[in-house]
Amino acid sequence: ASQTVCELAHSAGIVYSWVRLFHGMRGCMPFLGRHVRFFVSVFACWCASAVDAAQGALRETLRIGSSSNARGKRSALLSAAVAAPEASAAVAPSGGAEAAVPPAPGPATEASAGELITPLPNDTISTEYWSKVDAAISLAGRVTKPPSSFNDPVPTPTPEPWKKVFQASESVIVVDTPLSQANLNNWELATPMPPNAVKAPAEQTHRSMSVVPYDMQIGARIMYGLSEKNTATPPPSQAIVDETFVAQCPMLMFSNQLAVRAPRCGNPYGEWADPATDRVVLRWKPTEQGGLYFGVDSALSGQGSVTFADFTESFSINRYIFDLYNCLKVKRYTVEEAIVKVDQMAAKAYSTSQDHDLSGTREAIFYEYTIKHPNGSAVAKTTLFRMDQDMVNFTWFSDSESPVGQLIAVATRTGHWKRDQWRQCTENPRGWDLTFTDAANFNTAASVQDLRVAAAAVLNMMAYRDEAVGKDGFQHVGEGSLYWSFLSVIFTLLIISVCFMVAMVVCSKKGLDKKMKRFCFRLEQVLLPKRATKIRQPVLHPTY
Repeated sequence: ASQTVCELAHSAGIVYSWVRLFHGMRGCMPFLGRHVRFFVSVFACWCASAVDAAQGALRETLRIGSSSNARGKRSALLSAAVAAPEASAAVAPSGGAEAAVPPAPGPATEASAGELITPLPNDTISTEYWSKVDAAISLAGRVTKPPSSFNDPVPTPTPEPWKKVFQASESVIVVDTPLSQANLNNWELATPMPPNAVKAPAEQTHRSMSVVPYDMQIGARIMYGLSEKNTATPPPSQAIVDETFVAQCPMLMFSNQLAVRAPRCGNPYGEWADPATDRVVLRWKPTEQGGLYFGVDSALSGQGSVTFADFTESFSINRYIFDLYNCLKVKRYTVEEAIVKVDQMAAKAYSTSQDHDLSGTREAIFYEYTIKHPNGSAVAKTTLFRMDQDMVNFTWFSDSESPVGQLIAVATRTGHWKRDQWRQCTENPRGWDLTFTDAANFNTAASVQDLRVAAAAVLNMMAYRDEAVGKDGFQHVGEGSLYWSFLSVIFTLLIISVCFMVAMVVCSKKGLDKKMKRFCFRLEQVLLPKRATKIRQPVLHPTY
């Protein structure tokens, strides 16, 4: 680069000498002076452009050289930083006191402390780059369609066919508008207005004119009045209907874990709590009919005073069926309990698919709960678990091709207890811990329709019924209440029938039936009309 600059300087000196020579000869040769001046100007311009090109090449060379030196220094510093710990580890003795002494700072470490913290000019992002990024994001935001929300305007309904007929029109330009006729005699329009005067809005000259003849208008409007109309607004989605319906009941706020505990230490209510914070989410207590009551706390009426849901047992001869109702007494789910008895199975075995000790086999009882919609379609179920088993899984219901569905929740027993021992007033509360997976997400979250809440209610019912299980594996909780309700209905119908038959016999013996018949006919003549007050016209069926 220095050599190039020297050569350019030498060339500039020669050009200057030739310019002085020709300038001295201009008086002797006036004809050549004008041409020499032209050639000298051209040559000077070429030299100036060459000097500019050389300066640009010199700057680029210096920049590349500095960047290469900086990168070389960085590579050397990084190599020294990596090699320093390895060298210190190799030199230090193993297990000695001198092994913890750090190496002395050398030139590499001093340079690294002074060089690496200073960024180079090409390490920073310019303001122009961020301006371009902001402009690109703004442009993408203008062309991207916003997501739908409840605040969006309601779409207009599709017009009916006959309405399209009598509303057919076209846009025309109207010349003889009322304003144009008034402007013919307005002399003020010819007077120029001040520059800052506010101009009146221009009149709309585009109008919509019907293209349907009069007789077609009458026929289309008659048929429109006789035909079925579209809904003014589109019907809401099922999700909106469900959310509006369940919004009338309390909501439960919990994370992906829930602890189900029994009534203990004199408290008549059991509880659902958050295991992380021990916050009570919901309270429950058994009912006289063998079901469960679920309630939330209220600052006005006390603990568990606001009804959240009810679990009641339905009467059945050969099955155990439970109905889960929300606070509005509307059935949300039906739960069916199945009991399976195996004649020979090991004591600690939970499945016949795995090897187990067959020397001490005995009778085993298994349970399974299926959660169904009110229409009878299955939604989820538990795995087939054995009595006194410490873990139960809740899965989505699947068809026969895949016997096990996607996992929803896992319930594990907390502590070592059986039957009603979880009611004991121990230091650490006993119960069941329920952990939910991502597959348990539901549209109507935190309500009875939420599948997580339904699974927790089924687990609570399972633990409550396990308290009074018999040796045969059947739970007899609430059976007396069910049988008594069934017999009370039969006795009530029998008593009503007997009373009706006795009244009929007494009326026929005393001749009250004829008197009652005469009284009813006279009452009909007085109160009921003799003829129809309004004759309904027949339906007009239009012809096409």
